[in-house]
Amino acid sequence: MAQPDIQPLRQIGKDDRGSGYEWESFRTGTFLLCYRNAGSSSGQHYHQGKSDYKNPEILYLLSGTAELHWCPLEESEIRMDTIVAPARVEIPINIWHQLIAVTDCSFIELNTLNDVHIDSVRVWREDFEAGKR
Repeated sequence: MAQPDIQPLRQIGKDDRGSGYEWESFRTGTFLLCYRNAGSSSGQHYHQGKSDYKNPEILYLLSGTAELHWCPLEESEIRMDTIVAPARVEIPINIWHQLIAVTDCSFIELNTLNDVHIDSVRVWREDFEAGKR
């Protein structure tokens, strides 16, 4: 079963100035920087793989805490994972997902707004739970 992969970033240093983390990306180009207020929601969709940058979707939670609600399309039980920044999140195609900001948070999506438009199939949560896909 395909499922999201959530990995904390590797801390490479910490001192009285703060801390540093390492992350790697093989993608280049224009990406999205998003800020979300606590309690807000993003997503409620899945991707079919029409865009290389949504196959898989990769985002980096930079600050805050969020919940990832997700479910493979062939299943009906919505699961939930808590993500604490800094973390890398990879979401395979055909996984319905919704990101809910537990606290104010920020993240980078390694895709463009055009990728979102050409490869996002919106299914509102209520419809997903009712089996209207």
